Amino acid sequence: MEEKKLQLVDQVIEKLQKVEDPELFVDIVNLGLVYGIEIKDRSCQVNLTLTTMGCPLSQYLDEEIKKAILELSEIDQVEVKLVWYPVWTPERMTQAAKKMLGMAEKEAPKEPEKPGKLLDVDTPIKTLADKYPDFVQDMYDIGFTRITIPGMVSTVGRMMTLRLGAKAMGFELEKVKADLIEKGYQFND
Repeated sequence: MEEKKLQLVDQVIEKLQKVEDPELFVDIVNLGLVYGIEIKDRSCQVNLTLTTMGCPLSQYLDEEIKKAILELSEIDQVEVKLVWYPVWTPERMTQAAKKMLGMAEKEAPKEPEKPGKLLDVDTPIKTLADKYPDFVQDMYDIGFTRITIPGMVSTVGRMMTLRLGAKAMGFELEKVKADLIEKGYQFND
């Protein structure tokens, strides 16, 4: 049952990635506006913040979110709950959103990777994220989209490993490893 709920949360996130801020032309997930998704029975609650209080897009986003999520046959009711804490800042945006908005830091010329970004497929995700600052973004970039849900790394990440995460997402572990190797990581096996 829990696996079905996680799959449904993934589907909700996919739908929310199609809801764009009409002024910025970036989806609300990559903008970091989605603070949580709760599913109970056939109802879905989306905890959402806005870039500023009194944002004139509140009603528009509310309608677009409901329309997008109600496309899922497993959901009959959607509630959008505005939350204001923690306060939204541009740091909540993904690198992809920052690039789209021209806010990404200029990348320094790539130097050859130095050994040291060593991963083990059975180490908890939180441990790896604490050790390597870019790890969460790298995981997001290779398809682990749930990793950026607020609180995901500090809760589920304490137990979830690369091996378990790949299995839960239906990814081949060898493909995940190859993608991370391309991002400059090494494996000890």
